[in-house]
Amino acid sequence: MSEQRSLIVGFDLCEQDSQICCYNTKTQEPESICVTSDKTKYLIPTVLGVKQRTKEWVYGEDAFHCKETGTGVLIDQLLKKVINQEDTDIYGVPFSPVALLEKYLRKCLQLIKINYPSNSIQKIVVTIKESTEILKEGIYKALDSMGIGKDRAFIQSHSQSYQFYALYQKKELWMNDVGLFDFDENGLVYKQLMIERKSLPYLVDIEEKNYQDVLNNQVAEDITDKDKLEYLFRNIANQALHKQIVSTIYITGKGFEGTWADKVFKELCIGRRVFKGQNLYVKGACFAALELAGEHNLDDIILLGDDMISSSFYLLGYYDTKQAEAVLAKAGTLWCEADDKIDLILDDLHELTIYRKDILKHETIPYTISLDGLPNRPNKTTRVEVRIKFLSNNTAIISVKDKGFGSFYPSSNRIWEKEIVY
Repeated sequence: MSEQRSLIVGFDLCEQDSQICCYNTKTQEPESICVTSDKTKYLIPTVLGVKQRTKEWVYGEDAFHCKETGTGVLIDQLLKKVINQEDTDIYGVPFSPVALLEKYLRKCLQLIKINYPSNSIQKIVVTIKESTEILKEGIYKALDSMGIGKDRAFIQSHSQSYQFYALYQKKELWMNDVGLFDFDENGLVYKQLMIERKSLPYLVDIEEKNYQDVLNNQVAEDITDKDKLEYLFRNIANQALHKQIVSTIYITGKGFEGTWADKVFKELCIGRRVFKGQNLYVKGACFAALELAGEHNLDDIILLGDDMISSSFYLLGYYDTKQAEAVLAKAGTLWCEADDKIDLILDDLHELTIYRKDILKHETIPYTISLDGLPNRPNKTTRVEVRIKFLSNNTAIISVKDKGFGSFYPSSNRIWEKEIVY
């Protein structure tokens, strides 16, 4: 029996531990995939191992066991190896960082088969702490070698996954802004979703406050008096939330393990809802995969942030004798994913006007590209390709290429470019 591509998967890929979840269509919630048969462990150490005698590949806790018992080697820092493009020699055989990552991802995704033996992945979103291009490309290559191409996979940052998680909850939980305290191995960070509701679609931006220099693992270990640690976190929380109208606060990260901050959490509950857990990002990635699969629960929302563009770009033209907008890029799109093009037939034009609609400032700005040197041809016999791509979330490159008009008027291969910084 052939497999059905119906699984919606979230994968939180971190340097120390990773997690997987699948969307349950009956409960309409992401469900974490357990590592153990007793359904108590969800975190998978992001490590590989190779047994010395059999050369068998293992992962997670089994990889640590190899090192502890001296029966094999441990390969850790898999993401760092990808970023540094660092090969690893294992028993005299060199392995590329992408090959190692592919082995780890394959092992992890096999856990899904235990619960869904007859299904395969329709959409998977991998969420990483910071969405760097070299790491993203390495993950895409690893997934592609497993037969999961970009048509089925997407990679996004933890901040984006936080947005999806928060906005997929009941609307009363995001009546006002939403806060998140994340205390990971690098320290404490506060992220707040700023929700603009004056018009549809809602605009959701994210603001981050970094407290890693004030509260991190080393500071927490050095403070033996837990009351002092609690006092330090209380001051940070009060500072982060000062004069902010926040409906809900989420708490995540290994730094909050134990009960040392419970009194502060109870204080934060006054006038707010507070939730603590370690699966926020992986579930947010699963909701993002659901959205990419066509669910579109966030149609009335535009997500913003450091990785998204805050303006829409379009041209004005005619279609079926009526003036229409030809959209090149939409606000809320990841700048690194925005790369679109459109063909136009010029109607007695030697310049093009690109419009940028800034959804934050509620203004539209025109930019003119002069097509100097365009060959002199009869009207409506010049086709041009207009392409947009981005160097960052606030720098767009518009290029216009002369494509001529078939065999009648060959292309001059002229290209005009304009950089728009906003």
